[in-house]
Amino acid sequence: MAKILAIDDDAAILRLVGKMLELKKHKVTTLQSIKDITIEEINKYNLILLDVMMPGEDGFKICEKIRPVIDIPIIFMTAKSDENSIIEGLSIGGDDYIVKPFSIHEVNARIESHLRREARPRNRTKSVFIDGNILIDLEAKKISIQGEEVSFTKTQYRICELLALHKGKTFSKEDIYESVYSIESDSQISTIVEHIRVIRKKFAQFNLTPINTVWGVGYIWE
Repeated sequence: MAKILAIDDDAAILRLVGKMLELKKHKVTTLQSIKDITIEEINKYNLILLDVMMPGEDGFKICEKIRPVIDIPIIFMTAKSDENSIIEGLSIGGDDYIVKPFSIHEVNARIESHLRREARPRNRTKSVFIDGNILIDLEAKKISIQGEEVSFTKTQYRICELLALHKGKTFSKEDIYESVYSIESDSQISTIVEHIRVIRKKFAQFNLTPINTVWGVGYIWE
């Protein structure tokens, strides 16, 4: 049994695909928009069925956004049958391309084929930290929020990495200072407060507040 995510703005298509896959004993989640799920949640699935022509953000844009942090197969299901669209879909990270109207048997055969062949290491083996819509690339030292890379200074990044990788643990200003600054640094501990303020402001632009204050103690990533 596999966990499969189907995203399509056509409710009838979702019902059809859902019933078909459930008959094959797969666990299916159907969504009409990517906005209803986080990157962290997507990573829990074994395969994605993705429509291309959807209002707002289309399937190609969604694929480009999630492919760098998602290792599971992505199969496009779309009425766009021209060669250029097929080439585009496969070149941006799609694993397969099924043209509507499609045969239920064909869709099932393609899905089973990809599930059998799937041997990609999952993201848990990668040097990334994912918390909801926040992704920290520990190798590139970059932070993306809701699929958009956000600029942080080296010190701000170090603070985020420290708190995020110890989610649920409270750090005092002194703890943070000792972790992010070198012994030779002449910066003041008070600068930590300002860095935290700026970091919070950047997250607030996405209506996120991962770093909270534990009054009289310090800061915590929740």
